[in-house]
Amino acid sequence: MSLVVRRLSRLARRRSLHWTVHALRREVRLRRDEAQLRRVLRSQRTLIVGPFLGEVGYELLYWRPLVLRLLRSHGVDPERVVVVSRGGAGAWYGEFAARAIDVFELISPDELRRGVDERAQRTGQRKQMEEDDLDAFLIRELRARVGDADVLHPRLMYGRLRFLWEGLRPPADALQLGDYDDLPRQRLSPELESRLPERFAALKVYFNVCLPDRPDVHAEVATLVRDLDLPVVALEAGASVDDHEDWRAAGVDVVHVGDLLDASANLAAQAEIAARAELLLATYGGFSYVGPFVGTPTEALWVEPEKNERHERILRAVRPNASYERTRLGSASISLT
Repeated sequence: MSLVVRRLSRLARRRSLHWTVHALRREVRLRRDEAQLRRVLRSQRTLIVGPFLGEVGYELLYWRPLVLRLLRSHGVDPERVVVVSRGGAGAWYGEFAARAIDVFELISPDELRRGVDERAQRTGQRKQMEEDDLDAFLIRELRARVGDADVLHPRLMYGRLRFLWEGLRPPADALQLGDYDDLPRQRLSPELESRLPERFAALKVYFNVCLPDRPDVHAEVATLVRDLDLPVVALEAGASVDDHEDWRAAGVDVVHVGDLLDASANLAAQAEIAARAELLLATYGGFSYVGPFVGTPTEALWVEPEKNERHERILRAVRPNASYERTRLGSASISLT
């Protein structure tokens, strides 16, 4: 039985007529997209890869590996490729794209946040499952800059990897779909370089389902930071661009760098700082996946258990040698040995 049939059968057994019809329509659309993709990859036209507007975890685990595999395996000329992401993450595509345009060259962080919030209100989710008005606007702006171009939209990722996320394929199958290269190293500004200690731990704590925004959680994070034997650099974004708020280390002796990070470079700079750290302490989820891709031992912090651990299982399958541990606050201390 094919994976598509298994998926539809599962939905039918749950007596979800709406979602079964939705899935059928989506399968038809995906087949059409795959046929168009084959034409696009053979073309000699400019290729816009993106715009990717999603979470950093999805970019690291799924979108970037898928893009690298497609461009590499089809021998796409890098001179054709314009990668479009946010926060300077276009630099992560390195030798495969001659040009990167940051979304924040086209719209402000506030405009991006409003656009994604409107998508969530309209569709019930924030992901780029379809090309909506926000995507269409950005693509028009991009074509005004680079000329008439084909587009490799992130909805391809949600189509190609759907069986992984639904448990119909094992986590290790991600290696058949993407190339999980290390993140390339970046230069930092002289001002940022001068602020970093010689040795330090990087801290990226924000609140989500696993790490709820509660006074006791704030206190436990502060205690954990105080007990480290290293200086701590707080990876705070220069601007709020999503639905997460960074923890502010009030009363804790840390080095802050947020004032030196602008929106169009903040993700790439934070990842580079994490690459230079001896330890990355991060909320379990998206940004914590940076550590395995830059070779930095990582402790992913949580309080409430994650009901769906598929992303972690995929991470461990594609980066099996990474030092990545989940640490429940209040249950263990962090060892630097």
